[in-house]
Amino acid sequence: MSRSFALSCRSLLAATTVLLASVSHACFAQTLSPPAQAVTPNSTPVGASAERIQVVGETAYAARAQFHTGSAQLGPLGSRPLLTTPMSVTVLPQDLLVNNQTRTLNDALRALPSVEVRDQQGLEVSRPQSLGFQGTITQNTRLDGLNIIGTTAIPVENLDGIQVLNGLGGALYGPETPAGVFNYVLKRPTDTRLTRIVGSYASDGVFTSEADLGGRVGRDGWLGYRVDLVHGEGESFVRGSYANRTLGSADFDVHLDRNTVIQLNGSHYQDTGFGLPGSIVYDGSSTSLANKSTLLPTAPDPTLRGLGQPGAGTDLITNTGLVKIIRRIDDDWRFEMGGLYQDTKRNLFGITNTLTDDRGDYTATRNFTAVPHFTDGSNEASLNGIVRVLGLRNEVTLATNGFINDQYSYRKSIAVTLGKSNLADPAIFPYAGLPDNGGQYQSGELRQQSIIEGDTLHLDQHWAVQTVFSEAFLHSASYDNKDRQTSRFDTAGAFSPTVSGIWTPTAKATFYFTYASSVEQSDQAPSTARNANAFLSPYHDEMFQLGAKYAPVENLLLTADLFRMDRPYATTQSDNVFRVIGSQRDQGAEFFLQGSVLPSLSLLGGVTYIDARLLNSGNPATNGGLIVGVPQWKTDWTLDWHPEALHGLAFTLAAHYESDRAATDNNNSFAPSYATLDLGARYATHLFRRAAIARLSAINVTDKHYYSSIADGNIVGSPGANTAYLAAPRTILASLEFDL
Repeated sequence: MSRSFALSCRSLLAATTVLLASVSHACFAQTLSPPAQAVTPNSTPVGASAERIQVVGETAYAARAQFHTGSAQLGPLGSRPLLTTPMSVTVLPQDLLVNNQTRTLNDALRALPSVEVRDQQGLEVSRPQSLGFQGTITQNTRLDGLNIIGTTAIPVENLDGIQVLNGLGGALYGPETPAGVFNYVLKRPTDTRLTRIVGSYASDGVFTSEADLGGRVGRDGWLGYRVDLVHGEGESFVRGSYANRTLGSADFDVHLDRNTVIQLNGSHYQDTGFGLPGSIVYDGSSTSLANKSTLLPTAPDPTLRGLGQPGAGTDLITNTGLVKIIRRIDDDWRFEMGGLYQDTKRNLFGITNTLTDDRGDYTATRNFTAVPHFTDGSNEASLNGIVRVLGLRNEVTLATNGFINDQYSYRKSIAVTLGKSNLADPAIFPYAGLPDNGGQYQSGELRQQSIIEGDTLHLDQHWAVQTVFSEAFLHSASYDNKDRQTSRFDTAGAFSPTVSGIWTPTAKATFYFTYASSVEQSDQAPSTARNANAFLSPYHDEMFQLGAKYAPVENLLLTADLFRMDRPYATTQSDNVFRVIGSQRDQGAEFFLQGSVLPSLSLLGGVTYIDARLLNSGNPATNGGLIVGVPQWKTDWTLDWHPEALHGLAFTLAAHYESDRAATDNNNSFAPSYATLDLGARYATHLFRRAAIARLSAINVTDKHYYSSIADGNIVGSPGANTAYLAAPRTILASLEFDL
């Protein structure tokens, strides 16, 4: 028995002993939202989302999964009903995350048909993207509305849900790409005492223990708390590999009075994975005349030793602090102000397998030259209220948000060539130590601050016009390893408008048209380009969206829309200079369903069609071609069946399908289409007079071998040319939870 296995077993045994020793007989009661003590203009408690879910009684946590979400936080606009929001917004609720035993953000986002995840330096160093556009380092990802680093590991256990705005959100959030807005919503303190102890197992040998604690203390419960502690380690799906995850997260609500709350949040997260498959880099002719591989090979078995190397992988450490103050001024007005600081260390010691021909021969290197250290300081403030002009209702917003993002790189390359092998029989190479990195230097800085004005004018009970404008102040600079500035751009007053027409013919239906234009901070050149680390001048993006939303019954929402978006497209050309070479035009349609189809059946999923193409490239071989890594068809469905007649027994099913994806800019190679199936069951009961629930899941039941991510390496900063990452094999998940 390995040492990590023994340590995990002892950890799980200790947690179980605590459960058996407990003699408290208090009834279990919980809420998934903060205390309902203060009311905002839209009747939402101070510091809370608009959705209220409360379960009181001896019922296991999330036993009767509910997928319906009535509202979402839309940045400075605050909490808005999804039914009447003139944008495509999808939400992953906590019930889905808990019952699917989701551990990583990438696994969670697989449930959304309009979302892709582009891996870069490992399965946790990724850029989430929506509707075929790549995300950025920090512009498109947020924690409770504040910018965070999106290209590192993000835990799921301390999240209440994930909200995704599909499309261009620059007017609301400041300059960003059309990749959407990914807002990760933290758990909040519970009204009454919550004590969840969970022990879980993932094949082939990762054991995880979690404690999720919540409640309120003090006179009238003035102090609320939510603490989440997670530790898991063991051998992952490759023999000899090692995985370790540790999370410490604490959230507090300090109620100064009935109308004022201060939210304090802090977390430490470390995610380590060694020995797992590295990237497969192909089309090497674009970076070296000696490399002739142009085709993406068939996906090999991810469990093969040698695709990764013992002791090679990633060690990601993120520390985050967040504070907000929320004040209800009166029944019509609400003020919020917040700040966040995040320090992210990315020890990227993974493997790159660069193909040298189309027979599977490759050269393996260890360590990545990508940015190993980020810091991010972000801020937001908003004033929301209701004004009546000439008898017409105006929901108005005045806000600001922004961030300062610093990037630090090694002065010397740490990449080490290990040797040559073939994908059919990958080799284990002798261990190579870390070379001298020369220390770190500041290689880039991004600063962004926006002023936002919004108004939703209700012309009558059926018609409304929503306008949101932002004026942004942008700064970017890059430096080489001699501390010399290599680029600098400053822009003041960059204007990003969004205008929507909204028609609600009945209380159950909404039709809308939205036009958006946005400035965004440009892409950064990869470290291997002649203009290494340089930021290009700001981009201008555009979006048209026509949509409909319908709620046929309570707790069920159907949405559909047509969209078209354009964004400049930059990549590294034959002269090894990173520059804009054309534009990416994505157009298509979305359909999404979320909620309770029947009292015992929850459903979340949909279908997305995206025609993503490169236009005006000036190169006949690529002009009009499909964008690398974007499937034209993607569908994902998650079903949860929990009938009363089965007395606590429930079943889950998740199905995923992607059509083929272009693997090269000239479309001479494709990743084939694939489909996967996940199955699960759970049983809620009582053990030792405590609510308990056992969960069992099988992910990728048929053990399909496929690529989870295909990316143009030179556009997303990955090493080398086009880059592919293998998806995980069939995985069995099992957990036992006690709610004390």
